[in-house]
Amino acid sequence: MSDRLDDERRAIGARIERERRSYDPTAARRASGARMEQERRGAAVQDDINSLVRPERKRQALPPIVPRGALPAQRGRADYKAPAAGTGGGLASPATESAGSREYATDFTFVETIDGSGYFRVRAAKKLTLIDAENREIIVNLDA
Repeated sequence: MSDRLDDERRAIGARIERERRSYDPTAARRASGARMEQERRGAAVQDDINSLVRPERKRQALPPIVPRGALPAQRGRADYKAPAAGTGGGLASPATESAGSREYATDFTFVETIDGSGYFRVRAAKKLTLIDAENREIIVNLDA
């Protein structure tokens, strides 16, 4: 048992002696100088940041489509048909409101003032009647 421990101790001592003799302080200083220079330049930090960013994907062109059939590919076309006269809809601007043309909801809504000091009653409009430029009546039903 003690022979085995003695051999192990001798092997450890021999390994330490080899490491001590192979140590070159000049090479160690050069290596530490190069390491400090890399740290000052931030190359490792830049490499770390670049490793987090996904590389931009290269766009590849789609393969050409082989034409099929008797006709070659061409631009689409159609014949223009003008709309029939007098079928247009819509409002003739401006639409104006005449006096007494609003109908109000029967119930009131209480609205808080801007500064929060009180409330006031509001009755919402239910129906609004307007007259357009061609003297047509326009009825707007509002959600109360």
